[in-house]
Amino acid sequence: MRRRALQLVAVCCLVALAGCSGALTGGGNTTNPTSAANATNATDAGSGPTLDDVSNPPGVSANGTDLAELSSAHAAALNGSSFTLAFDVSQNSSASNRSMGATAAVGPDRRNVHVTVSGANQSMETYATAEKRYLRVATGDRVDYRAANRTNDKPKLLSSTYTGTTYLDRFAGQVSANFTPTGVRQVDGETLVVLRANGSDVSAPGETNVTDYNATILVDEQGVVHRFEASARTERGDKWVRNAATMTISDVNETTVGEPAWLDEARNQTNS
Repeated sequence: MRRRALQLVAVCCLVALAGCSGALTGGGNTTNPTSAANATNATDAGSGPTLDDVSNPPGVSANGTDLAELSSAHAAALNGSSFTLAFDVSQNSSASNRSMGATAAVGPDRRNVHVTVSGANQSMETYATAEKRYLRVATGDRVDYRAANRTNDKPKLLSSTYTGTTYLDRFAGQVSANFTPTGVRQVDGETLVVLRANGSDVSAPGETNVTDYNATILVDEQGVVHRFEASARTERGDKWVRNAATMTISDVNETTVGEPAWLDEARNQTNS
């Protein structure tokens, strides 16, 4: 896998983060303690429905999961719905520690989208209308704005569907992780199937050695992935890296996308 450090650098940050190492085998990451605790609480064994009480989500069987089919079902199920996507990723290694987080409020027709990205002592926001995409980058006391025509949502952190399927592929599909159903959980009134994969299920090309991999997907019967969490340790020669990523989908059909407070200033400064 390609090895590229996560970066959050002004206007280029979306491009860099969108290509961050290709998958977990390319970099290092530590799981946010709060996120890890929430995932554990959501998936701990308890009373309630079992796998016998639910239908398998698309692509899921007792023997494993077709991630491509599940990703397609996830995107299709969210089509026409508003939702909020949150994504956190970090890298830890003997050389450096890096982390970033992103939240996207997505309108039902994808015409209006508000994305906030933070990390490396910077923050960036993008707000998209049907015609324009506005960018606000804040570093220390400096704030810069840019505006451009919205032409098919070019290089950015999330794909044009904003559903996060790109990251399911990069952090699970590209390491050939095999997710098997292990139970059912009730989370915020939703009945979710718990899918797990571990180090025995993954492979990496080249000379990269995956020494530890753990991942969990919480998915409903329609295929919507409500939470995806993965972490891995990789080694190449005498160097090691640990990666982790968490993605959540929430507030389906309850998310509203309002204009950010800085939009008028962005329009004035960019004459758009």
